[in-house]
Amino acid sequence: MKRKILAGLMAALVFGGVPAVQAATAGKNEISIAEIKQMDGFYRESAPAEHLPWLTVEDRRWCVRADGRIICWGSYPEIRAEGDASPALQKALLHWSLAQKQQHDAYAAKMGKSDGTQMKFGPCYEYTVVDRWGRVDDTIVSFVLRYGYFRDGEHLQYSPLVTENIHAATGEKFSLDEIVVGRDSLLAALASVFRAQYPNDEEYLFAKDVDKALAKYHKVENWQKSFNWMLDANNDLVVFYNPGDLVPYAAGSFALRVRRDAFPAVFRAVRG
Repeated sequence: MKRKILAGLMAALVFGGVPAVQAATAGKNEISIAEIKQMDGFYRESAPAEHLPWLTVEDRRWCVRADGRIICWGSYPEIRAEGDASPALQKALLHWSLAQKQQHDAYAAKMGKSDGTQMKFGPCYEYTVVDRWGRVDDTIVSFVLRYGYFRDGEHLQYSPLVTENIHAATGEKFSLDEIVVGRDSLLAALASVFRAQYPNDEEYLFAKDVDKALAKYHKVENWQKSFNWMLDANNDLVVFYNPGDLVPYAAGSFALRVRRDAFPAVFRAVRG
């Protein structure tokens, strides 16, 4: 079926008035890291899952070429659990990686219809990499993704972070209320951590009231879903804020680490 679809697309390109040389090159191709870094010096590969032989990550890099030049490129991580990992986790990560692939395939197909002449500012790109790994064991698999894109002059001035937290036994997503006792105690801890971490910033960022800003951002309804969080290798909670989330865009991004030994009342026991 896939070959028939590709054949149909090629025929449409050739007989639809698009030059044959363009039709032959405008498609999803492999691209080297060296080629990517020539175009984007900030790109880096996904962090390896060190000391975890049952968990692997491999970046799948691709590009679209037209008339011998790259008009678009991308990269996404393929994460696999094998060996001692539960069948449910293996299946969950397989489906997660497949979703990443499908998203990039769709983007590549869209750009494959272009001859690249509208790309006035160089090749466009869209990538996802594993920025770091947190706690990974037979209870939870916690990691952070970093995104980046550039589309004809429109680009991210920062690379947003998005977290994933998965039950190692069931393959289902962890909910934050499985980790912490409740919203109010967590917000109080985050405010305390912010004041300790940025002692001179509360006044001009939050008019001396970081508690109010946190409560406004993390509303009561479905509060668990408003947090971008992970458990780190020490089993402490790390909450990430991208530019514009809690503070003005120009203030940048930051992370707050709520340590278990400093705030034991915030946490509940993590179940497998």
